[in-house]
Amino acid sequence: MPQTASEKKASVMEIEREVKKRKDGYYRVTEYYTAHTGIVSVKVQEGDRLEEGDTLYTISRLGLLKKRTSRTPGVVEKVRRGIEGTFCGYRVHVLDVAYRLSADEVQSLEDERSFEFVRAPQGAQYYLTPNPGMPPLVSVGDYVEPGTVMAIAMVMKKRREIAYEGERGRIAKIYFMNGQQCGEGEKLFGVIAMKHRKR
Repeated sequence: MPQTASEKKASVMEIEREVKKRKDGYYRVTEYYTAHTGIVSVKVQEGDRLEEGDTLYTISRLGLLKKRTSRTPGVVEKVRRGIEGTFCGYRVHVLDVAYRLSADEVQSLEDERSFEFVRAPQGAQYYLTPNPGMPPLVSVGDYVEPGTVMAIAMVMKKRREIAYEGERGRIAKIYFMNGQQCGEGEKLFGVIAMKHRKR
């Protein structure tokens, strides 16, 4: 199902970073940024344990107050206290939260340790199909070799073919939907390379 405009904006204001291993499991650190200008009031401290729906911070502007809440249980990793009570601009880093990965996410993480990643070379809309109504260039389970065209990037109506550059392998995971906007460096494909066998 396509994201709504508010969901897209929210995802832009949350950037998922590295995964950390702790005694009680794996956690993914998410950075939170302001979605608009206003006066910021942080409601948590570093080390706080969060439940779903807990308020992280509020931002007020022209008498309107909006709050940002935790989407799942987590732990506050870092808080930028220097911005407390100050007027902040758009996309200012406020705090970091570490969210515990589910069992499925941990399994996916373990699986990805064997992946070679094909990443977006630039910010663009990425397509699996060369043209509307046509079959995808590649699918999960397909084998790819150097030079195999895997996706099409579109920027300002200019097409760019994304070709595979690694050793022969099998596509294990596709990280984007057809027509999705992806930023530079984001994962597009996970490929399990076939190791060369000695004859």
